[in-house]
Amino acid sequence: MKTTLILVRHGETETNVRRKLHGENDTQTLNKTGKTQMEKTAKKLLEYCPSAIYSSNENRAVESAKIIAGFCKVTLRKISGLQERNWGKFSGKSWSEVAKVLDKLSLEERYSYIPPKGESWESSFNRIKNAIDRVVLRNRGETIVVVTHGGTIRIIMPYLLNRPKEESFKHDPANASITAFEHLDGKFKQLLTDNTSHL
Repeated sequence: MKTTLILVRHGETETNVRRKLHGENDTQTLNKTGKTQMEKTAKKLLEYCPSAIYSSNENRAVESAKIIAGFCKVTLRKISGLQERNWGKFSGKSWSEVAKVLDKLSLEERYSYIPPKGESWESSFNRIKNAIDRVVLRNRGETIVVVTHGGTIRIIMPYLLNRPKEESFKHDPANASITAFEHLDGKFKQLLTDNTSHL
């Protein structure tokens, strides 16, 4: 039974514009551009006729998912596990600042590294994988939209593509982008990656 999984990164926020890392339980909402992006994304997703829409619990994802749910006339379900990696004390900093720490580490060290008061890449991967697997299992044979974060999509891509974890470094999903897979017989097949042609 074929299931279609559509991953959508939330619309733009002012933190995105400043190229800073969001913190856990961030209260920030979409900016004007982000709202427009999500309206365009919602119109595009109508073509897929989704039967379920799931969202990370973070405000920016929930706001984005509500716009999609309104256009597609589908109930929104917020679930835990889809949130961005918790960067702890690195939250609010630029990626270049964080890279100064991470670039000194080997791949395996980087995978297990826990930022002060934060979460490791390994831990966040396991959390996200479990959330995605639950959503796919609950909606077999359906088309599901999951509204989440750029870092979340980046972390889960190696699993969906059946590639090593360093595959993550190749992906940097844009705001309001669409990444889609088919799931059949326990395997994911790539349909779209970081598509923004609708914007």
